[in-house]
Amino acid sequence: MPDNTTPVLVYNRIETNIRKTRVLLAAFALVLLPVVSAGAVIVLPGVALAGGVIAFAVYGPALQARLESLDASIAVGPSSQMPGLLDLPRPVLLIIGGALLVALALAVLALISVSAFLISRYGARVVLRLAHARPVGAEDEPELFRAVENLCIGSGLAMPRLHVVDADAPNAFATGLEARDASLVVTRGLLTIMNRRELEGVIAHELSHIGNNDIRLSTTLSALVGTLSLPWRIGAAPFTFAFSIHQMFGWAALVVGLMFSLSFVEGLWNEIGVLLSDDVAQELPVFLRWWAAHAMLTPVYAVLVAPMVGLVIRQAVSRQREFLADADAALLTRDPEGLASALVKIGISHGHLAVGEGSAHLYFADPYSDRSLLHRVFPSHPPVEARIAMLARMGSGIENRSLALAQKPPL
Repeated sequence: MPDNTTPVLVYNRIETNIRKTRVLLAAFALVLLPVVSAGAVIVLPGVALAGGVIAFAVYGPALQARLESLDASIAVGPSSQMPGLLDLPRPVLLIIGGALLVALALAVLALISVSAFLISRYGARVVLRLAHARPVGAEDEPELFRAVENLCIGSGLAMPRLHVVDADAPNAFATGLEARDASLVVTRGLLTIMNRRELEGVIAHELSHIGNNDIRLSTTLSALVGTLSLPWRIGAAPFTFAFSIHQMFGWAALVVGLMFSLSFVEGLWNEIGVLLSDDVAQELPVFLRWWAAHAMLTPVYAVLVAPMVGLVIRQAVSRQREFLADADAALLTRDPEGLASALVKIGISHGHLAVGEGSAHLYFADPYSDRSLLHRVFPSHPPVEARIAMLARMGSGIENRSLALAQKPPL
């Protein structure tokens, strides 16, 4: 009997995607490193106490004599210069600084470990829940089931779990961490407006993501971008709510928010100036001044910079894989024209999908399209025109007549 476990198509991006997933987790940790290190300030009293205990155990009599000298200086009275942290023995300062570095390293390690665990355990499940996808079987959607089954047989892939999103906007995506537990999701709008050739083209595109293990990379990226954009979404929530009530309330909220932001920036600037002053320099070691400064700056970084970095990482990772999945889909179906026609229909369609920023790159086509200024600056997908042009260079090309026909509204 022939072995049907090996995909017929040349899915050659599996190892590359596994490496990219690891690099992605490392990049995520680096992007959040300033926020994590600032959070370690919370443990500073405990770290200082532990450092003092360790230093006393190691240096014993010398440390005790120095502390007694400090006590004597304090007892002299207010006329004398009060001792600062720099007056502590150098071993204590070194141990406290080392303990802070250890605390930072442990925090970063915990971040990577917890993120990897949550993504592997709940990543795909969360994506499906946020998309409001409901599972369907052969008896619910026979045409969809038959199309997916035929293409899976042709590619040598296991049948993914099928889900449908009850939305008018035509789109689809695949998610999961392994091909054997993958899920393929289509919207009701896609099933409504696509003919058989077009539907098979979209499904073949998503099966390519499954066969090449793009889904692990994409699901991981979805979780990470969602995490990085969370502070921004929390900060923007009051303004979004105000605009949902009335435009006047929205603009009023923006004015108040701008005034608050300017006041915050002014206070932050003054605090950094105090940290750089000579008086503070005599009281605090350099590493503690640096720590305090970046603890004040990281809220700005977390709200404004980290989400932008996450979008740049998404753009770099996701755009090329869409071209590759289109090419694989055309090879599987031997029908680049059907996939191009599907892209045309989706490009001119109207409809709204409730998609979070972290999940936009998962979809067959950008669910935000021109509705989002952010997606014009940081697009999650290549332009539809570029994808069609690439497909037109495959096989015998694509007739303009078929693309023009796809642009006509259904009767």
